[in-house]
Amino acid sequence: MNWSDPDKWLQLKQGAGCPMCEDIHLPENQHSYLVAELEHAIVRFPKNQVLRGWTVVFAKRHVSELFEFSDQELCAFWRSVSQVGRALYTIFQPPKINYCVYGNLIPHVHCHLIPQSYDHAPQMLTVIDSKTVELAREEYQRIVKEMKVQLVNV
Repeated sequence: MNWSDPDKWLQLKQGAGCPMCEDIHLPENQHSYLVAELEHAIVRFPKNQVLRGWTVVFAKRHVSELFEFSDQELCAFWRSVSQVGRALYTIFQPPKINYCVYGNLIPHVHCHLIPQSYDHAPQMLTVIDSKTVELAREEYQRIVKEMKVQLVNV
């Protein structure tokens, strides 16, 4: 999707035909696995693990901008992001987790949590689609299960 069709973009911003709304609740979709459904967020683990532990927290309700949340929803969304960050830290022990809020391809607020590793250059931008790294299905299942346990314990 690009922004060359303002009418289509406006429809997506309003939630009409939003591909994220259509499949973020599924146990598995083309891009990721469901980890958890929280109060105002849905947590998914991408199939492309170009950066080990990369996880995405989606707004449960379609909003295209953070200011569209009520105060309660906004606090709950960021609380969810923080909980997922803690779970990732416990599992992967990264030196840093980057938090990137997007919505420029599909206007549905979501936050990418990207655990860094000691071999990453901190001054370099993280490009999450620079290549594709797929894990064995059992490894996805193990990590998702461990994340679920951690999210219950936070």
